[in-house]
Amino acid sequence: MAELLIAQARMESANTSTRQRRKAQQQRELGLPPTNGKRCFGYDRAYTSIVPEEAAVLREVRDRVFAGESLWSICGDLEARGVRGTQGNAWRPHILKRLLCSATITGEREHDGQRYAGAWTAILSPDDGRRLRLQLNKRPGGPRSAPARRYLLTGFVRCGRCGGRMAAHARSETNRAYVCQRAPGAVNCGSMSVRAESLEELVTAMLFVAVDDAGLVEAMRAKGDVDDGLLESVRRDEEALETLSRDYYVDQLVSRDEFLAARDGLAKRLEANRARLAKRDGRGVIGPYVEDGQTLAHAWAVGSLAWRRSVVGALLDRIEILPGKPGRRPFDPERVKPVWRY
Repeated sequence: MAELLIAQARMESANTSTRQRRKAQQQRELGLPPTNGKRCFGYDRAYTSIVPEEAAVLREVRDRVFAGESLWSICGDLEARGVRGTQGNAWRPHILKRLLCSATITGEREHDGQRYAGAWTAILSPDDGRRLRLQLNKRPGGPRSAPARRYLLTGFVRCGRCGGRMAAHARSETNRAYVCQRAPGAVNCGSMSVRAESLEELVTAMLFVAVDDAGLVEAMRAKGDVDDGLLESVRRDEEALETLSRDYYVDQLVSRDEFLAARDGLAKRLEANRARLAKRDGRGVIGPYVEDGQTLAHAWAVGSLAWRRSVVGALLDRIEILPGKPGRRPFDPERVKPVWRY
């Protein structure tokens, strides 16, 4: 009797689970909103209307991510402005990333990699959602966060003698420098330094001049940084891969060999285009300022350190500091050799 009751309980539990999965799948196919009991940032609890203030924050964050600003910097700014989540908690990078990558804010539902069109109003477009996922997930398996930078050019400055990275060093509160430091096992020669303030001012001026260069647009187009339909190509390949899988697994319209041959080619091209798009979007920070150095100068004056570093990284590969003349001398701009990406 006990075994019979246990078997009946197990059968009923399995039936309940099957009914719940079918109900959830039906809700997704009908485009009904999620029913997890939590309010999504940007919407009211029933998904019948958009919260204008929260939607404006999401669109602002989208633009700042596309401009190359880090999630740490954005979360710090939201914290300073008193912008909180739906539970009243402060924003954290991993929470903000999960929201930006979710299908909900693009008016969709997602399950097992499949997306279903929702019946509620989207805050961001599906293309924006795709770009955000590509940009925020372009380093899978990497560290969740990077250490905060306090100097504009940390990681960009190289020693002209040994080629090693020059580290930021504060000799006093008013005397900062980039120094080639010797360390066990490192290649640094330890015989080069440059004043940080003077170097940063010179590099900033170089950036303003560089974006005014008429040849920058052609160079960006040659490297795929100007919109060339790459995002649309990614979207078409994703749809083609989904259709191909349905033709093989569900409708059985193609043979296994045909399926594998077509899938491998599509997957290879899709992965390459996703990598190109993620790399291009990472440099998209300079797009609005091409041939408009004055606008960049105005944005620079109010931009965060993280955003400024993204501008530097978009235009410069590295900055080499050449040896100077012996003796204590003032800052010499001739020692600075920028290596541009374009």
